[in-house]
Amino acid sequence: MNTIAVLITCHNRKEKTLKCLTFLFNCILPDGYKFDVFLVDDGSTDGTSDTVKEKFPQVNIIAGNGNLFWNRGMYTAWTYARKKEKYDYYLWLNDDIELYPFCMDELFECYSFGGKDCIISGFVEDSNHRIIYGGFDKQKKMLNVTGKLQPITYMNGNVVLVPYTVVEKIGILDGIFHHDLGDVDYGFRAVESKINVFTTRISIALGCVNNFCRVRKWNSNIIDRFKKLYSPLGSNPMINFYFRKKHFGISDACIYWVYIHIINVLPDTLINIFFGDLYHDK
Repeated sequence: MNTIAVLITCHNRKEKTLKCLTFLFNCILPDGYKFDVFLVDDGSTDGTSDTVKEKFPQVNIIAGNGNLFWNRGMYTAWTYARKKEKYDYYLWLNDDIELYPFCMDELFECYSFGGKDCIISGFVEDSNHRIIYGGFDKQKKMLNVTGKLQPITYMNGNVVLVPYTVVEKIGILDGIFHHDLGDVDYGFRAVESKINVFTTRISIALGCVNNFCRVRKWNSNIIDRFKKLYSPLGSNPMINFYFRKKHFGISDACIYWVYIHIINVLPDTLINIFFGDLYHDK
């Protein structure tokens, strides 16, 4: 029997979390596969844990402290799952994703085609069948469905299949990252270790885009801008420095550290002149 640990983290969006779990448990598994679910409830106050216990008693619920956010929540779920047993595969799943019934077949077929030790990141589409998540190429251009596996440089962590053999080589998510960058970092680490990261051939899930600017808060004073910048949902310069030094070198990290502070010092009018709507929510 092939075993899968499904890793999810959530905070105060009970209905989305319940819908995600409903779609997950309606997925068709290939013969000889089974999964366990590890859900980190990061301090929800909307009754998420109680309702999940009632409707999905088979889910392993791990209580967070309310300050984990995405990456540290997923790191916590992964750590807990590894302590429970040695799973053959780990599936990252965002709680705002609705998996299609055939998603598991597609993930594992792509894994078999991709060769040993590859990672598969699933394409997620919106209600208009526009691809919104999956991954980007070297030029940071979002990849689109082609019916074939495509190599990913910048990986999205919405639906990702990671085999145990990869974990043996590169470990799990880096707990230094708070909310974002952990998925991109993991993809970089894989490629740097000669592990392929591929898209699925088709869309395997429905979602909605969360495309807001982390780097700069618009229509605010400088104090509020820096509070947002250094918050978990911002683009913390210290964590960015760590990420860039790790993958691009100290010079790149220093330059970006200065740059990200400058654009938060400059007023909106100058940012508009030099960058247009680059730092607006999309």
